[in-house]
Amino acid sequence: MNGLYLAASGAATTLGALSAVADNIANLSTPGFKRMLNEAQAVSGNNSPYQFAAADETPTIDTAQGPLRATNNPMDVALTGPGFISVQGPNGTAYTRNGTLAVQPDGTLTAAGYPVLTTDGGTISIKTPGTIVVGGDGSVSSNGIPIGQIGLADSTGIKMVSLGASLYRGANGEDLPPATNSQLHQGFLEGATGSEMGEVTSMLSMMRNYESSMKAVQSIDTSQSQVIQAFTLQA
Repeated sequence: MNGLYLAASGAATTLGALSAVADNIANLSTPGFKRMLNEAQAVSGNNSPYQFAAADETPTIDTAQGPLRATNNPMDVALTGPGFISVQGPNGTAYTRNGTLAVQPDGTLTAAGYPVLTTDGGTISIKTPGTIVVGGDGSVSSNGIPIGQIGLADSTGIKMVSLGASLYRGANGEDLPPATNSQLHQGFLEGATGSEMGEVTSMLSMMRNYESSMKAVQSIDTSQSQVIQAFTLQA
């Protein structure tokens, strides 16, 4: 029975990992995207006397530095270091590495479509069109006039999870501390972590693992049925 639990749970875990890899592939061109990682381990419990494979409900993300690509667009910024840009997400403060900036009709500065938060938690408003300069520390000026500072948060030592749409948060919902070892680069965008070749290779390997797990499930189930049938006939 332990083999059956392991094989079946392994197949289910692989399906979850396949979903994460598919999302990684779909976002390879998304600026600042951090690929998702699935980790599984043998555990016990869940009203079962046997061990089985289980993965985290929310995959962790790969916080490695992505490659920087020059766009020469002053409304693009890329981060180096462990920092994230603080933004106002749908349900409170969220974090992104997608430095695609834009000024909304009401003057609000956004990153990845979400209002950028300053170091004190406010938003940045650009009322008059002009030359926008973003400093390495996140300071923003328009036509030479300082108008705010982009809040940069440090993810060092904090497990980050995806909220979708290139948004992230701490796994426990905690606020990230200010970043002191990260820098913004105007005119650049950070590419996604991972590679198409690597993700496709992982997907093919997982598909083979899933097929093997399902074959093991079928084989164990057939063997158990034969044993039960033999005992029934002897009785």
